[in-house]
Amino acid sequence: MKVGKYDIPTYRLHPYLVEATKKLFENFKFEEAPNLLTVAQLLDHKTDKSGGFLTKIADMRSYGLITSRGIKVTDLGRRLTYGETDEEKNQAFKETLLAIPLWKELYSKFGKTLPTSNFWAQLGKIAGLEAPDAQKVEENVKKAYLDDFQYMKEEKKPEAEGSKLSDQTRIDTSTAKPPEGLEQLTLGSNIKVWLPKGDVEAAKKAIQLIRLYSGIEEES
Repeated sequence: MKVGKYDIPTYRLHPYLVEATKKLFENFKFEEAPNLLTVAQLLDHKTDKSGGFLTKIADMRSYGLITSRGIKVTDLGRRLTYGETDEEKNQAFKETLLAIPLWKELYSKFGKTLPTSNFWAQLGKIAGLEAPDAQKVEENVKKAYLDDFQYMKEEKKPEAEGSKLSDQTRIDTSTAKPPEGLEQLTLGSNIKVWLPKGDVEAAKKAIQLIRLYSGIEEES
C-alpha cells in the first residue's frame, strides 16, 4: 500500500508472516529454497505466479525476514521465530517492525499508540501527503500499525543511577521496628531512615541526601 513517499506491507507481521518464516526455517534452515514453486506450495499457495504469494514474499523482504535475492531466512527471521528467550524474540520483533520506514518514523514520534484524533494531520506531514489524501488513508494506516505493534512488548527502562539508596539504607515512613543491626534516624516530621548502628558517616550522607531531595533546610 502506497502512503505518500512510503510503502507499507499488505500482510501483517503476526501471525501471517511470522508463520511463513517459521515454515521456511523449519524446512530450509539458512539454506536457500530450491525454487519458488516449492516455497509457494509450502506457504499454502497453488502457484508461484499468484498475486497473493508474490505480495507475501515482497512483504517478508520488507520486514527483513528473508534475503533480498532468492528465498532464504535471515538471522533476524531466525531470532523472531526461534529465539532462545522471550527477550530475544521481542527484540527481533521490534527490529522487524522498524525495518518498515514509515513504522520507524511513527514509532519514534508516538511509540506503540497513535493519536486518537486528527492523526491524518501528523501522517500528512510525515508521509508528504496533502490533507485530503492523508484523510483517505488515515484509518488503514492506523489499523495496520496498531495490528503490527500490539504484539510487541515495551522494554523496561533501567532505573536511574542514584535513584535508590544502598541495600542497608531504607526510607521508611512506617512505625515498624528496625531490623537487627540497624537503627532508625528521624529527619523532619515523617522521614525515617534505617542505618547501620554507630555508622556516623552513613548517617551524615543520608541526612545530606534526604535534605537535598526533600527540600529540608539545614538547621541553624
